[in-house]
Amino acid sequence: MDFSDFLNIEPWWRFAVALLNGALIGLEREFMQQRRDNPDFAGIRTFSLVSLLGAVTGFLAAEFGIGPLLVALGGLILLGVSSYIGDFITTGQIGGITTEVSVLLAYVLGVLVMTDWAQVAVALAVIVSLLLALKDPLHGIARRMSTQDLRTTLEFALVAAVVLPILPNETIDPWGVVNPSQIWLLVVFVSGIGFGGYVLMKIVGTERGISITGVLGGIVSSTATTLSLSTQSKLNPALSRQFAQAIVLASTVMIPRVAIILIVVNAALLPIIALPFAAMLLTGIITVLFLRSGARHVDGADDVDVENPLKISTAVVFGLVFAVVLVIVTLAQEYLGNAGVYIAAMLTGLTGVDPITLSVGRLADQGALAATVAASAIVIATVMNTAAKVGIVMMVGSSELRRQIIWSLGAVVLVGAAAVGVLLLA
Repeated sequence: MDFSDFLNIEPWWRFAVALLNGALIGLEREFMQQRRDNPDFAGIRTFSLVSLLGAVTGFLAAEFGIGPLLVALGGLILLGVSSYIGDFITTGQIGGITTEVSVLLAYVLGVLVMTDWAQVAVALAVIVSLLLALKDPLHGIARRMSTQDLRTTLEFALVAAVVLPILPNETIDPWGVVNPSQIWLLVVFVSGIGFGGYVLMKIVGTERGISITGVLGGIVSSTATTLSLSTQSKLNPALSRQFAQAIVLASTVMIPRVAIILIVVNAALLPIIALPFAAMLLTGIITVLFLRSGARHVDGADDVDVENPLKISTAVVFGLVFAVVLVIVTLAQEYLGNAGVYIAAMLTGLTGVDPITLSVGRLADQGALAATVAASAIVIATVMNTAAKVGIVMMVGSSELRRQIIWSLGAVVLVGAAAVGVLLLA
C-alpha cells in the first residue's frame, strides 16, 4: 500500500459517517445520563467508537470473512451483559437495557455503513436517536392509552401489514376493474389518514377546543364528525355556534383531503378541480372565520370527544363499497354514458367522497374515463356530501345549530353547485 491509497476517499468517508452515526446516538444517551444519578456505561465517545468498530470490522470482513464481525459482536454482548449485572449488584434493582441494545445497534449500523446501504444506516441512526429522545412522550402516550386505543392501533397494523400482502394482485371481475390488492392498498391509505388524525387527537387532546376537533375530525371523517357533533348539540345547545364552526371546519378540511388522495391516485385531475375546490375552500374558510368571530367561550367546550371511526369492519366495508362503486361507475358509463357517471357520483357522494374519488381517479388514470368527466364527478360528489351534512344537522342537530349550518354550509353548497355547472358547460 503506497501513499496514493490514503488519498482514496472511498473508505474514509464511510468511517467518518460511522463515527457521526455513533456520536448522534451517543449524544442523546449522554444527555439523558446528565439527568440521572447512575450514568450508563456508554456515552458519546463510547458510541462513536462502537460504531467505528463496526465499520472497521465490516472493512476487515471483505478480506478475512465474517470472523472479525462475530468476535467484535460477541465482545460487545459480553460487555453489555457485564454492565447490566454490575448495575444490578450495585443498585439491587433490575433496570432497563435500552443503552445496551443501543450499543449493539450502533455497532450494526457501523457495519452497514461499509455496504451499499450506507444511506439506510444514516437514516436508521437518526430514527434510533429520535426514538431514544422521545422516551417521555412515548411512555406518556402508552400510559394514557385505553384498551380501545390499543385495539385500534393493532387493527390498523392488521389492515396495513397482514391483509394487504395476502390479497391477489390481479382483477377478479368480468369488467377487469376490481383488483383486490390495489383496492386494499387504497383502503390502507385512506385508513392511514383517519388513523393519523385519531392519533393527533389523542396527542393534542380535546381540551384545546372544539375547533381542533373539527380540523382533526375532518381528517378522520367529516361525515362522522358532523353526526357526532350534531348529536352533542342537542345535549349542549349553548355550544351550537362552536359546534357549527367545527362542522364547517371538518367539511372544509375534507376538500384538501380529497386533493391529497388525488395526488396519490391521479394527480393529472388536480388542475381541473383546482378552481371549484379553491372556491369551496375559500367559502368554507370565510364562514368559519365569521362563526369564530361571533362565538363566545362556554364552559364545557373542551369536553367534546369524537369517537375513532377506524375499525376492521369499517375498512372492510370501505373496500367493498369502493369495489362496488368501481363496477357501478364502469357500467354506468358503458350503458348511460357520462350522465351515468354523474348519477353514480351524486348517489355515492351522499355517504362519502373517498370511494367515488378513488374510483373515477383510477379509471381516468387507466384511460377508461375522460379526465373532465372524472373531475366533474369528484366535484359533484363533494357538493352532494356537503349537502348531506346539512341534512344530518337538520335531522339530529339543535335548532340553533340548524340555523347556523343552513347559511354557512349552504353557502359552500351553492358555490360548489355553481362550479359544477361551469365544469359541465365547459
